[in-house]
Amino acid sequence: MTQGRVINVQCRCGQRLFKYFKGSHGRLIKCYLDEIREDYVGVLEMPVGSRPICPSCGKEIGIVRMIHGRPAVKINQGTVKQIRT
Repeated sequence: MTQGRVINVQCRCGQRLFKYFKGSHGRLIKCYLDEIREDYVGVLEMPVGSRPICPSCGKEIGIVRMIHGRPAVKINQGTVKQIRT
């Protein structure tokens, strides 16, 4: 069993985006789509290359890309609240 914790990822405006299982320490740089536990904004249905936005304020959260052979959201650092584990 891997160690880690489930974190709430929020936009700077306070909108909940998703719950994500983070298995390592440090800043939130990317979120693998298969590690997202609850999706509140529809990130899981987005194709690779799309740019999810916050439904509340309209800011771009990041970009969906293939990272190490897995689809992931590469987070724009200024749009989500600071999360360190």
